[in-house]
Amino acid sequence: MSATAAVVARQINPLDMSTIYADLTGLYPENPFSIDAKISERQPAQLRLVGSVAPVGPEKQVTTGGLAPWQVKKVKQYIDDRISHGIPLDELAQQVRLSTSYFSAAFKATFGVPPHNYVVSCRVEHAKQRMLSTNAPLCEIALDCGLADQSHLSRVFRRVTGTTPSAWRRYFSRPDGAVALQ
Repeated sequence: MSATAAVVARQINPLDMSTIYADLTGLYPENPFSIDAKISERQPAQLRLVGSVAPVGPEKQVTTGGLAPWQVKKVKQYIDDRISHGIPLDELAQQVRLSTSYFSAAFKATFGVPPHNYVVSCRVEHAKQRMLSTNAPLCEIALDCGLADQSHLSRVFRRVTGTTPSAWRRYFSRPDGAVALQ
């Protein structure tokens, strides 16, 4: 509830508010809050009340508590450099000089996903690039992406993309070795 709506709500009995809302809903069934076009039909006091309670436009969501740009760059670079190794959360946090719990929250605020999910999606993207650029077997690609084995790659790849690595490779590669364009 906005500050204006809170002030208006304190000045009016809640039963009166529900009566006004029901009255407006009956008068304007298409949109009870779009009464600006019908200003001449209502009394000014009621227009101010409903106008102040109705939201004016989409509210901007401000993201706070995220990583600084230098931290984002450093984390991305660290993940890219170590994609074929294990990347523990505490090592990522150490790179940007934050505690693991604060880093996790800041990472999610910045990237929109937890650190583990981001690293997994980076591993899958790396696997896609390797499958398109080489004819290496999937077991080799799995190890190169920091995954335990081919079965681990298949499970993770399928969870992220909805298809298996071999099916994805067949779909995006032509027999002559050229990449099929989407």
